[in-house]
Amino acid sequence: MFLESLFYDACSDKTKSLNSIAINVNKKYKVKISKQGISSRYTEEAIKYVQALIGEALSHQIMHSIDCGWFKLFNRVLVKDSTKFDVCEKLAKQLPGFGGNASKAGVCIQYEFDIKAGGVNDLNITAANRPDSTDTSETITKVRKGDLIIRDLGYSILSCFMIMHNIGAYFISRLNTSLAVYEKKEDKLVELDFGRLYKLMSKYRIQRLEKQVFIGKKDKFPVRLIVELIPEEEVNKRLHKTNAYNKRKGHNTSDEYKEKVRFNLFITNIPKNNLKAGVISKIYKMRWQIELVFKAWKSIFGIDNNEKMKYERLICLLNVRLLLILINWDIFMHKRSRLYNKTGKLISINKCFKTLKENSSELCHILINNCKKLIQWIEQISKLFDSHHWLEKKKNKMGLMEIMLLNYYKSNNYDYI
Repeated sequence: MFLESLFYDACSDKTKSLNSIAINVNKKYKVKISKQGISSRYTEEAIKYVQALIGEALSHQIMHSIDCGWFKLFNRVLVKDSTKFDVCEKLAKQLPGFGGNASKAGVCIQYEFDIKAGGVNDLNITAANRPDSTDTSETITKVRKGDLIIRDLGYSILSCFMIMHNIGAYFISRLNTSLAVYEKKEDKLVELDFGRLYKLMSKYRIQRLEKQVFIGKKDKFPVRLIVELIPEEEVNKRLHKTNAYNKRKGHNTSDEYKEKVRFNLFITNIPKNNLKAGVISKIYKMRWQIELVFKAWKSIFGIDNNEKMKYERLICLLNVRLLLILINWDIFMHKRSRLYNKTGKLISINKCFKTLKENSSELCHILINNCKKLIQWIEQISKLFDSHHWLEKKKNKMGLMEIMLLNYYKSNNYDYI
């Protein structure tokens, strides 16, 4: 009854009142309970119960791998990021936000999944003020040999890159501008002069180049550095944003940053003979797939749609919404793999999640009733996916399909490098 009441709340477009939940329990199970009685069920034990269900879902994942193009080079292709949103200020003690002019209370959800096979590698709810860099250090043991890790600057920690490399994993990341960069000249390591590099690339109209460099003042860790010039208007946008931030903090923008801001800078330990420089920067764009996932979580499943409530209820509700998302994600990834192998085309996360959300109440009813008629429900959803759910390519933009098949196109004399 408790789980059904959570699903009843989680499937709604707006958070249900405690009174509505009490009425629903009475209607479904003929059990009379007050809204205070419902509220008293949200406890630390209830949180552990729902988290255990999440653990069960994660431990029974079935991989639905797509082996094409450069995907074949890696066991898993892991993309990670976090999504954050405000919650009631009364929860600031349990879920502190960033303070100041920002929110006093907030939630952060860390999420990492395998683009290649769909498996979820990490899913964790924390306070909004927990840095992404802390998450990197605390979850580094989840990285395996043969993985490709694609992450944003917030997760960029040199010591973790070194651990990934030592265990036989690979990474693609933006270069943290605070890191010292050295290149070898006449058997000596000298700091790379980005101002001089900009003049050189501008003079000879070089849009992209690659250097073998060493990063970190102490560690001098060897990596490939891919350097791409960006348009002047983008440079000005970056400078304006950074200057405004530094002004609020009482700092000045460093000359070193002003030199590096003219480039897109990527670092990787993938051998050059496996993937060329142009492929590396394009693969990094796949990181935006996780932004599409977060968008679906919020706009379709309403993960951030929470009224004022006590801490225990909020955590229970968030976990049940994530449980529902995980179940639907597994269904989506299974169908994605089947249809790709059959047609060579991909289905859209957004379109499929909308259909799944519209049918989520029926799914929850099936789950509560010992999964009777689950196969029929999945077959019904599968038929819907077969039409009007294809991923559409945006005009003048390289889509997911093209990025996935970069190596394939190169081998057939298509110049995507």
